Amino acid sequence: MTKYNENKPSRRDFLAITSIGAASEATGGFSSAAHAAGGKPLEETNTASSPTEKKLELFFLGTGAANWPKSYPPLNQKLSRGQVRGTSSMLVNGHILIDCGYTVLDVMKRYDVNPAAITDILLTHTHADHLHEDSLLEIANSRDGDLGPLKFWGDPEALKKVPDSDRIEKRPIGLEQSFNIDGLGITGLESNHQVAGSKETCLIYLLEGATRSVLYATDGAWLRTNTWNYLHKKRLDAIIWDATCGEASGDYRIFSHNDMTMIRHMNHSLVKGKVLKPDAKIILTHIARKLQPPMLRWRKSSCRKALSLPMTVCPLC
Repeated sequence: MTKYNENKPSRRDFLAITSIGAASEATGGFSSAAHAAGGKPLEETNTASSPTEKKLELFFLGTGAANWPKSYPPLNQKLSRGQVRGTSSMLVNGHILIDCGYTVLDVMKRYDVNPAAITDILLTHTHADHLHEDSLLEIANSRDGDLGPLKFWGDPEALKKVPDSDRIEKRPIGLEQSFNIDGLGITGLESNHQVAGSKETCLIYLLEGATRSVLYATDGAWLRTNTWNYLHKKRLDAIIWDATCGEASGDYRIFSHNDMTMIRHMNHSLVKGKVLKPDAKIILTHIARKLQPPMLRWRKSSCRKALSLPMTVCPLC
């Protein structure tokens, strides 16, 4: 990432008013200096089977569901913690972006993240808060021609909705077929989610470094059986859960999203099945507006206590 502008707020000040944050702060240990700076190209994507990336830096560019505003207010507007959330998106090791919704560029500008540093984008599904054509094209066009095209990964049916451009190289993902980006093993797994009128398979992502493994599980409800069957031989250091419904009992969105009870049950089952390490970190994202308690009440809320594992809503501090 590029250096921060001295006229912009510090990372901690910015965390206090937005939904952006580095998981290295929230989870204590997922950090790395292996990220791009100033748009310098990283090593070419390869297909090696053994992951060599020793650490993970997870940088959240938004933790909100689709019902948050589609633009950010000016920085000089005073906001309470958790009042603003961008569309759910995460930057991995400074150059791999998961999803690019309609707020991602606003967030990048405010946090001095250089779009030209992004080499790869992983798509979960084609809902507009996860795939915004203008955002994608701006990221792709920000790269100098000698850097080569932006690599865009997704389900083959989903890729049909991605705009054609000589700046974008579409790369289909086979379900449960692992691939490698700069030493980081990545596997697309089936999500319990649907896009109306589309034949695409919605995806969640397993990220595997040499010493750390993380499941990025949004959007979606209960893990599907075939996804569990794939994961049951893995050992996860962290899960980033879809937490759209919060404690909103009876909300219809539980058929394609999680509430806190569902997350608690899955955590306990995954620990019992030795998939989730007992000290694993639990991070909540894709938080719907008005379905989760305000951030100021979160520390004392029943949904936090019910998880029984180290957990944070990004950001909590």
